[in-house]
Amino acid sequence: MKKTLLWLLPLFIFSFLSSCEPEGPADKDPDPPVAEEIIEIPDEYFKNVLVNTNSIDTNGDHVGDSNIDLNNDGEIQRSEAELAKSLIMNYNYHEIGRLVSFTGISNFTNLEYLKITGIGYYPAEEIEVEKLMSYDFTGLVNLEYLEFNNLVTNWSESLDLSGLGNLAEVRLINNSPFYEVFTDENIVLPVNFMDVDLESTGSLINLDITNSFLNIDFCQVPSLKKLNMFYLEGGEPEVFDFHCLESLEWLNIGENVIESLILSNSSVLETLLVQNIGSWGGHYWNYPFVKYICIDDIPEEHEQIATLIDEHTVVVTDCSF
Repeated sequence: MKKTLLWLLPLFIFSFLSSCEPEGPADKDPDPPVAEEIIEIPDEYFKNVLVNTNSIDTNGDHVGDSNIDLNNDGEIQRSEAELAKSLIMNYNYHEIGRLVSFTGISNFTNLEYLKITGIGYYPAEEIEVEKLMSYDFTGLVNLEYLEFNNLVTNWSESLDLSGLGNLAEVRLINNSPFYEVFTDENIVLPVNFMDVDLESTGSLINLDITNSFLNIDFCQVPSLKKLNMFYLEGGEPEVFDFHCLESLEWLNIGENVIESLILSNSSVLETLLVQNIGSWGGHYWNYPFVKYICIDDIPEEHEQIATLIDEHTVVVTDCSF
């Protein structure tokens, strides 16, 4: 009997110790799924267009055919934002009563095509500097094409596109100030112009700023091959200066008031469009002649400007004026 008990004792001890061991992973209930991060879009109108309209182009034809809310939860998950490669948005600023903030757009890191258009905004209040809009698209590192039209520039301070190394084409069209009554005083206010930062956009070759009030340093984009500055309608720079654009092939500066024009850049344009340009003659518009022109001392450039000069035009080859 004693021998039997001694033989069973190790079995009892092993059984007791086994019952005290913690449960293994297979015995645990599965962890609940982790909720995916939701992208914060502070502006309700920006979010509404993303979630409730065909703002996403899924087949590359540059026409929106889907909203971004794939799981229909009314929110934008990070995976949904990162799937978007082409985003097309249209706003009725007149109906909204203000411009739209695009804070949160930096989460769309795979975006290649972005088009934002709208119907003009008519402010009823006095302009306050602290309320001016700034647009930062620097997080869109894969962006290749941007179209941003119909902004009211006296309510828009800046557009930052710096560092977008894949950006090849930018169209900033019909971006101009609005006043209930335009006067000689308000049309020349500095607040009318929106600053555009194009630093380190080395792939940019096509820029269209038709009918817009913009401050742009063209020396930031020496890669430009095509530049459209047609009919700036009061947004003309003091000097049309293209001396940094050594790769420029096509230029349209038609329908503008041009006092000083610098074309000297060690190259010759293939196309120069200068329809209906001219300068202020003191008491009259002097069409189609420019007061001061600086060019390279190349026969082809002398031929290009032949229709822009009269006996009062100063033509030089050193751009010191």
